[in-house]
Amino acid sequence: MCAPTGGADHCITLPEAPRTSTADVAQMAMDAIVLPAPRPHTSPRGRTWVGLLTFLWIDRNAWRPRHASVAVDGQTVSITGRPTHVVWDMGEASITCQGPGVPHKDTCSYTYRRVASHQVSATVYYAVSWTCVGACDTPGGTFGPLPATTNLRLVIGEIQTSTR
Repeated sequence: MCAPTGGADHCITLPEAPRTSTADVAQMAMDAIVLPAPRPHTSPRGRTWVGLLTFLWIDRNAWRPRHASVAVDGQTVSITGRPTHVVWDMGEASITCQGPGVPHKDTCSYTYRRVASHQVSATVYYAVSWTCVGACDTPGGTFGPLPATTNLRLVIGEIQTSTR
């Protein structure tokens, strides 16, 4: 802003209003997205046996992309989290399944070797990416992979047979 005074011009430069960085808007979108914890299932349920194939799966309706958007200072960040795989910690070993598993099918399974009681966890990993449109200083990026975990208790017994 300039104003003439007594034959000389004096100019004052006013600072611009602070602008939110695209990285900060992306973090806001990350904070807004809901990546649900899985609902793990086993068959047999709650109890299995040494040497028996135990089927593992999570609810299939949870195996889908999740979205959120945030708009700030003329820029809109859209974020998407896509499930990529499930890591099952079975207590005596961990296994990775490339999808949610299918109830009572051998798409994701484990066979215990010892009698025990285990806290089993299923962790879904999400690949999270984002894009920005508008007055962005960065066009996009990624977060992740980001985990979401649920636990369940599983008792492993042993069946002994005798042949006479």
